[in-house]
Amino acid sequence: MSNVRQQKRQASRIRQVVNKVKRFFNFLGPGFVTGSADDDPSGIATFSQAGAKYGLTLLWLSPFVFPMMVCIQEMSARIGLVTRRGIITILKEEYPPYVLWLVGLITIPAVMINVGSDLLAMGAVSHMLLPRVSTEIFSVIAGILVLALLFLFNYPRVASVLKWAALVLSVYFLVPFFVRQDWGLVLRSLVTPHVLFDTGFLKTVGTILGTNISAYLFFWESSMVVDDQEHKYGHLFNDPEAQLPDMRREVKTMQKDNAFGMAIAGTIMFFVLWACGSTLYPQGITDINTVNQAAEALRPIAGDAAYFLFATGILASGFLAVPVLAGTCGYIAAEAFGYPRGMDKKLPEAWVFYGVIFLSVLFSLMINFTGIGAVQALIFSASVYGITVPPSIFYIMNICNNPRIMGRFTNNIWSNIVGYFTLALMSVVSVMLIWTTFFVKS
Repeated sequence: MSNVRQQKRQASRIRQVVNKVKRFFNFLGPGFVTGSADDDPSGIATFSQAGAKYGLTLLWLSPFVFPMMVCIQEMSARIGLVTRRGIITILKEEYPPYVLWLVGLITIPAVMINVGSDLLAMGAVSHMLLPRVSTEIFSVIAGILVLALLFLFNYPRVASVLKWAALVLSVYFLVPFFVRQDWGLVLRSLVTPHVLFDTGFLKTVGTILGTNISAYLFFWESSMVVDDQEHKYGHLFNDPEAQLPDMRREVKTMQKDNAFGMAIAGTIMFFVLWACGSTLYPQGITDINTVNQAAEALRPIAGDAAYFLFATGILASGFLAVPVLAGTCGYIAAEAFGYPRGMDKKLPEAWVFYGVIFLSVLFSLMINFTGIGAVQALIFSASVYGITVPPSIFYIMNICNNPRIMGRFTNNIWSNIVGYFTLALMSVVSVMLIWTTFFVKS
């Protein structure tokens, strides 16, 4: 009898654990997917290059940028949740036409550059493992697979698998503990801002900020929240007169999901900077030009398997992020012209949405024929985001402080303080990146 009771207690504990895991998975939503997609190949390349070139001196950027990421993404998600409209739809309906064209015209090209550079990186890591097949062919294959993923399957469900595959990047969390560390230097670098007034350093800081605070993430999350709520509430959501139950609880749940997603993005950024600053920088590998060099950061823990682990992480993050990027182009175009859109819709139901996704991937693949290296393309795309993001933040702040649009869910004082600080900072970063990218010879 005692064995039976013990087995029942054990089964009960297992059920409790399973239920907790299920509740945790149910809690994760668009904010988690957005945070996971933020660490795309462009981000990993940018952080790797920064850590290799400047060692541990940029670790302070991780806690510095985190509140800004949380603040702007929370506002973007709150807009979709409260208004039941994506940001692009609001810009179309509430603002002069030039605003929509301004934001759309500067965002879509930046997204396409990012898609192309991510596909190029996916091709490069595949070529690293199978050198007989060219990078260009592998990147085309990756583009075809991404389109098949979006056209044939329900992306949100597929993303739930891919985001865990992308967690192979968490191997960076272990690397610093396999290398001799000056822990005092690590702590000082984390809490003490270190700034060099040279163009290379300033551009690196700008690209890090640009890859973490990107306009496509704003539009993607607001539209995904709308889709998520529409799926949850069905016909009630599409009735403008219907009051959705307990909106305050929905907003609090969204804020927790968003903070968790941004924490993941910020943590991966911190550990990639730390890993590369601890391994590549001391070896004199200070200028990463190939994915092979970036993969070397994992050698202290993975040895000969470093290339395989790095390639797996980049491919998983690419298959997670590229649909988000291409999907953002689809959302912008479909919302701008009033067509159905959404990752849960079939191709015939949202042909404009999927058509723009197809064209964005097709145009993005043309970057393969420019002769630009994968790492250089990735870092350039991060620079472009830093240049294009200020107008988007400006209008997000404007929307979130408009009670006619947001009702009682307008910004509080802390959202405005952090939001306007981010706008001012990214405006300075934009000017700095334009100067260092286009007018200063490297």
